[in-house]
Amino acid sequence: MDKNIVYTTPSQQLELLKKKNLIINDEISALNKIERYGFYNIINSYKEPYTETKNGKRIYKTGITFEQIFSLFTLDHNLRNSIMAAMLDLEEHLRAVTADVIAESFGIDNNEYLKWNHYRDRKVTRDRFSLKGILSTLQQNVYSDKDPIKYYREKYGIVPPWILFKGTYFSTLINYIRLFKNKEKSVLISKLYGISQEKITSDIKQLFSDSLFIFLDYRNTAAHGGRIYNFMSKHSKSISFVPEFLNLSDTMFHLKTSYGLSQLLILMDVFAYQQPGNIIKDSLQTEINRHVKLYSDDISYIESAINISIKMTNCVWITKNSKKFHTIPTCSGIINPQLMEIERLKANGYIPCKRCGRQFWT
Repeated sequence: MDKNIVYTTPSQQLELLKKKNLIINDEISALNKIERYGFYNIINSYKEPYTETKNGKRIYKTGITFEQIFSLFTLDHNLRNSIMAAMLDLEEHLRAVTADVIAESFGIDNNEYLKWNHYRDRKVTRDRFSLKGILSTLQQNVYSDKDPIKYYREKYGIVPPWILFKGTYFSTLINYIRLFKNKEKSVLISKLYGISQEKITSDIKQLFSDSLFIFLDYRNTAAHGGRIYNFMSKHSKSISFVPEFLNLSDTMFHLKTSYGLSQLLILMDVFAYQQPGNIIKDSLQTEINRHVKLYSDDISYIESAINISIKMTNCVWITKNSKKFHTIPTCSGIINPQLMEIERLKANGYIPCKRCGRQFWT
């Protein structure tokens, strides 16, 4: 065991932070947050932009507070949750469309659609993702004791693809799609992007494949509690600009210079199904708006980290069935609030909520 690593209590951890020049405005609140989320998860993961080296020691920059670091942690925490929600939504959609393509080409009998000759083997670094490995995994899943797979196998003697894929890991599904022959891959891409099969080029197929692996990287990073706001997928460098996609999304033009979250959103923006991307966009907008209103000095750092320009506007929350705007997204239990610029709302007859928008009443 490394003798330099010793256990310290949350109270001792706060004292160490203060010795390193970090301001703690509310020690009781800070203590509760460390106890709830862990010192490492808050401080070690999010202190980087707020520290500097002086006289050979790493200390916090003048004026930096625990609350500022925790706000960045909160931004990433909520963004991570939105990434998971978006990827689960995308997984469900991808499973459904993939099952439709397979059933259309090879039928609904697993003994037929899982035949070796329907697919093309590809060179992989892990045997479990080879054609033999993927088909073996899917065949094993056919004999799962979990419903609805077990129910369909015992009642009908087959497991249709839309049932089998429900119990398939995202990584298995993506590597399975990677083994499709040209016909099935073109049909799948056509359905997912909403473009005709005649317009699908080899570049589009490659971008599609790379996109899926980037989505998987984000999904796995979020699932394991990794830092998301400045995450870079190992597959990012293989992404290439596809001019044909400019007709689907103007943002595709920026793919040439994109990275991180910016790249992720562009890749999701060209899909016909927009909900997963919108989940991430809404969360990102909400969290950036909240954080930079409190700590405007962080704008340039966050812009660089997410590769998206931040424009400061005075935004509030609205709902579809009301002409009131709110400064708090959870005020009065409102459901599905949307962030909008306040000046546009005032011009359209919106009025402030009497509970959370008192500062706007004169």
